[in-house]
Amino acid sequence: MTGAPTPEVEDDGWAGANPFAPSFRDDPYPAMNQLRENDPVNETPVGPWRISRHADVVDVFRNAPTSQTLADGSSPNMDDQDRRGSFRDFMLNMDGPEHARLRRLVLGAFTPKALKHIEGEIDRVVDEAMHKALKQGGMEVVEDFALRIPSRMICRIMGLPEEDIDQFTVWTAARTNAFFARFLPEDVVEHTRQAGEQMADYFEEQIKLRRANPREDLLTNLIQSEEKGDRLGDVELAIQAIGLLIAGFETTIGLIGNGTKALIENPDQAELLKKNPDLAKNTVEECLRYDTPVLFNWRVLTEPYEVGGKMLPENAVLWMMLGAANHDPRVHDDPDTMDITRKVINHASFGGGAHTCLGNQLARMEASRAFYAFVSRLPKAEIQYDDCAWSESFFRVLGKMPIEFH
Repeated sequence: MTGAPTPEVEDDGWAGANPFAPSFRDDPYPAMNQLRENDPVNETPVGPWRISRHADVVDVFRNAPTSQTLADGSSPNMDDQDRRGSFRDFMLNMDGPEHARLRRLVLGAFTPKALKHIEGEIDRVVDEAMHKALKQGGMEVVEDFALRIPSRMICRIMGLPEEDIDQFTVWTAARTNAFFARFLPEDVVEHTRQAGEQMADYFEEQIKLRRANPREDLLTNLIQSEEKGDRLGDVELAIQAIGLLIAGFETTIGLIGNGTKALIENPDQAELLKKNPDLAKNTVEECLRYDTPVLFNWRVLTEPYEVGGKMLPENAVLWMMLGAANHDPRVHDDPDTMDITRKVINHASFGGGAHTCLGNQLARMEASRAFYAFVSRLPKAEIQYDDCAWSESFFRVLGKMPIEFH
């Protein structure tokens, strides 16, 4: 499948698992499995260390002294020239009290209780997608389903107009490349910067509109936040809004798209879910484990720490290989097989520690309803692989996946 441009990087030192190689995203698991079993704490040719075993990944998230930034405050992965809309000032890239302050200001919007009121809206969007698919005898899974559900929900939560979704789709895919821009080609980096500029312009205008006419939405709540005297300035607010849009948009497209693909390719699992709706939540967890949209994220050691028998130095950059950890046979029996009846699913797909994905409850709610509706209301489907493509996202997110019913 086609997708985002990738750099030409020599494979020497990558142990056969170069995350920037064009073929890696198509099927990364064989290479990641070999890396995990042969060199689980692996120093890459570009500096960071890859951590691949589940126990080591969990240990770093829970116990290691880490930061999101290097000792000098710079990002280990991001583009220093990326100015407006930069993730360097997003809560994900912060630590300690500053991270806690920003996270606290938005966390209330993503609790199960707060999300209860949008359950009906999720079902309405799913119903629309099912009706259209049955009428057409097929579906473009990404556009009509995987993208439509999370995009409309995050727009509703943040108070953004749905007519802007197509623009958000382009922007968010491009901006995900900012997380590892130091390792990407200059043309991709420039496109990423431009998307940041455009998103900053957009959200600064939205902030002006909310200040003049407050509404019942997350953006207004952030503007009006008075907790412990905290107020977000316009620039800081725009950066948090950009990050929240991407967090609630791009990765959930990947979860629903990858999960739907897995259910089509594993019809026995789809049939199990169809007959047992109580398995819907477990199906989401297994899809997150089986084919996570975020294959790796990062941490930086703030002091020396032993990982997998190797003492790593202070300021070492760690790439936490979530996809490899999720397929670790020490934790999951027959890990390369999809099994929605697993009793224990210890995936690492939402990260861990203080930076655990704050939108995980929303993603789970959207995906559980999407997966059950798909298998229970639509005929058996066939993927049109020749017409599939990856998005321009850095993540493992489909950009196009047409299916036909039979």
